[in-house]
Amino acid sequence: MSGFDVRLADAQRSRALTFFSTLAIGVALVSALVVQRGDTGTEAEAAAPEFSLEAARAGANVAARDASFLDSTALVAAEHAAFEAFSAPEVVSRRVEVRPGDTFASVLSNAGADRSLANRAIYALEDHFPARQLRAGQEMTLYFDSVAGPAGQTREFAGLSFRPDLERTLTVSRVADDEFRAREAVVEFDSQMVRASGSIETSLYQAALDQGATDRVIYDLANVLGFAVDFRTVQEGDTFDIVFERFVDSQGETARTGDIAYIAFDGRGDPLEYFRFTTPEGDVGYYTAEGESAQRLLMMTPINGARLSSHFGRRFHPILQTSRPHNGTDFAAPTGTPIMAAGNGIVERANRFGSFGNYLRIRHANGYKTAYAHLNGFASGIRAGSRVTQGQIVAYVGTTGRSTGPHLHYEVHLNGQPMNPMSLDLPTGRRLENAELELFRAERDRILAMRDAAPLASEPISREPVLVASAQAPTPAGTPGQQ
Repeated sequence: MSGFDVRLADAQRSRALTFFSTLAIGVALVSALVVQRGDTGTEAEAAAPEFSLEAARAGANVAARDASFLDSTALVAAEHAAFEAFSAPEVVSRRVEVRPGDTFASVLSNAGADRSLANRAIYALEDHFPARQLRAGQEMTLYFDSVAGPAGQTREFAGLSFRPDLERTLTVSRVADDEFRAREAVVEFDSQMVRASGSIETSLYQAALDQGATDRVIYDLANVLGFAVDFRTVQEGDTFDIVFERFVDSQGETARTGDIAYIAFDGRGDPLEYFRFTTPEGDVGYYTAEGESAQRLLMMTPINGARLSSHFGRRFHPILQTSRPHNGTDFAAPTGTPIMAAGNGIVERANRFGSFGNYLRIRHANGYKTAYAHLNGFASGIRAGSRVTQGQIVAYVGTTGRSTGPHLHYEVHLNGQPMNPMSLDLPTGRRLENAELELFRAERDRILAMRDAAPLASEPISREPVLVASAQAPTPAGTPGQQ
């Protein structure tokens, strides 16, 4: 939605809050495991200390065996102590980032790892993180230790560590007989439903931030309200109320946020109130107190962070120098800005179309069609006959055809007649009935009670996170209400 391009900022904040604790786990795990290969053979392996940072950090109350609980601050000290306590050979680390087209094998090989050792490490990691899941942009730390040989000291691949998500750090370390062992450290943060509400002074974004919401929460809020609210009309004095799940670290800082359970907004027009509800079939959506979906057939604006530069109706054409009908709405945005499908539908055409330049038209339900013109290009897989879903990236802003600059020309047609996209009273996606409605009413009442009891998000709680070193996969975070 316009004015709410904030996803990257939230991702950066979340990574910053969890980086140090999870990185400490990774390095500590690697160091404790690498040192087991100081000697080789059955006796040495039997005598090698099992994963125990408590032994490495004498006098500290830090338990660090497979299912132990660690404080993130103590982990940092324990990491350094582990090297000293076990007298490991010199370990050199190297930070790398996966590039497009890279595989696990190519990343390790390019860093200097022996192919045989690299394959064994990848195999050891398979149960925790299949190699095919590696994606461009993933960062990891590779470890090499010094080994004496005929040609002097050489470096051999000793292991790696990386974070596949916010809650996990995975490490793989070489032990006796050049075998590799994988470990998984899981960070479990305390979860709580909290409330952010207030009055807008400058913008909804800033007001929500001031009340404890995160960038991700505000983006999700905009996606729900965007079907009914034109954010250009939001003004001072409008009010909002949000209840959402958050996860905090031991200092009471928000590490990440979960789903929004409740939304209320009072601005121009009728007050809005929405409740999150999952149907028996597993479909998740937001509904009014009467069970009517917040989601509409079409989005009001299918582009994020753009400026409305030309309205629907007659206008003076800047190129043709004449007054003529303008059957759409123009949104000015930089070239390459993603454009979303306004609703579920089937692509009718995606090609050059006269003065429209690169042109996309999608057929929707109930006689509606949407068109997108002057595009720089189409998203992968978008062609005539393609099925698209609401919010899917389908094209990118450009200035092809008869255009004075990069912008999206967006049209909505109903049974062949052009309509003003900014004033459409569109049907909702769904209305709950019968048994579903009864289930929804019970959930609605539960959420209202939870809203009234929820602490303010602007007043952070102080609960220690639980750090678990385990060989098991992490348990997914619970949904709102599963505390």
